[in-house]
Amino acid sequence: MLHFKSAAAIFLAAVVFASPSGAHSQLRLTLQESIQIALRKSKVLAAAREKLKEAEAKRGEARAKLLPQISNSSTYTRLDVAPYMSLSKFPFPMPPGTPSRIPMGDRNIYSVVTSVQQPLFTGFRLLNSYEIAQYGVQAQRFDLQKTRAEVIFNVENAYWGVVKAQQFEAVSEQAVKQMEAHVKDLENMYQVGMVAQNDLLRAKVQLSNTKLMRIKAANAIQMAKAAFCSALGIALNTDFVLDAQLRYRPGSEITLEEAKQMALRERPEVKAMQYNLKIAQKAVALSRSQWLPNLVLIGNYNYKRPNRENEKKWYRSWDVTLALQMNIWDWGSIHYQTSQAQHRLRQAKEGFEQLKDGIILEVTQSYLALHEAAEKVTVSEENVAQAQENYRVTEERFKQGMATNTDVLDANTLLTQAKMDHIQALADYNIARARLKKAIGILKND
Repeated sequence: MLHFKSAAAIFLAAVVFASPSGAHSQLRLTLQESIQIALRKSKVLAAAREKLKEAEAKRGEARAKLLPQISNSSTYTRLDVAPYMSLSKFPFPMPPGTPSRIPMGDRNIYSVVTSVQQPLFTGFRLLNSYEIAQYGVQAQRFDLQKTRAEVIFNVENAYWGVVKAQQFEAVSEQAVKQMEAHVKDLENMYQVGMVAQNDLLRAKVQLSNTKLMRIKAANAIQMAKAAFCSALGIALNTDFVLDAQLRYRPGSEITLEEAKQMALRERPEVKAMQYNLKIAQKAVALSRSQWLPNLVLIGNYNYKRPNRENEKKWYRSWDVTLALQMNIWDWGSIHYQTSQAQHRLRQAKEGFEQLKDGIILEVTQSYLALHEAAEKVTVSEENVAQAQENYRVTEERFKQGMATNTDVLDANTLLTQAKMDHIQALADYNIARARLKKAIGILKND
């Protein structure tokens, strides 16, 4: 069950997105609330759900074929002449006035037949078909889980992309303020002849470059927000605020080998492929079943006119038929069909091995990327602290005349770059964490 706050946010989102003025209303979202909205509105996920329903309907069809089938057939036939017995063929002469033929029935024939047909033995064809449909449902459920995991990862990726862009803009804004303050100090110092004009011009050029960086950061936010709205399946111009900050959240320790084994157990693709292998195996058995006889019990209840004595009356009757059918010779058709199914089974097995190799590679790459990102976070955090101290010291020395304007500009550039690198490292870490979670097959979000 969703937390009350999450449920309230989703309800608010539904109201906002459904209203004509929804694009002008601001929505505050956490990561979990964003994921819930995407899961509800994703068209890809909706299509995957429909595929599952289709597979369930196919299973129902296969199950129905195991049960007695009841049908009705009603016919009406009008003959050109009513059945009759000719008297002209008789070996002795008829009395005068005797007609040449005697009617034996009716020109109008009616028939209403209700049939019940129950397969008794079909070489396990119907049973194998049902099991194939059942495995298909299970495979489709895991395909749905795979699609769900992809939707969640896309939302997380877009979510942290927006947060990163926002923090880039904040750093750019801070850099602009620092440069504006420095330029103002230089202008005052230039007025009294303490610095050369070239130093002031260099500072103004760097201020302009910093403002350009701020403009790019603002544009990056708009692009990231549009990508985030697309991931959620909402209007691209929706106004929202994300309740999050990039941070370092060390997860529970897990070895690479443990991650690989968990992925081979938990990934929806693996589970879906296991059922697809079962489908391929049953397909071989289904093809072989054509060699076996089919035994069907058929019962009919008839309501017809004319009756057995050719009277214009309705009468009832019934009949029971036990039908046996078996293939004797088909020039190898069943053999070739079975061979095709066997080759498809081998292909599925090879595909399964390729899938497992791909998953192990993906887990390895994601695991190493996460650890690399974690190390970058630590290093970049230290770089920010050092760059901040360097800027503070350089600025103080400049005010005391012990450092040049170039030193201050370099220190400012170094500090801005260190902050940007730290934000990038944090974003990479959070995205790598989400990617490893997806690679392992962890469907629950924290």
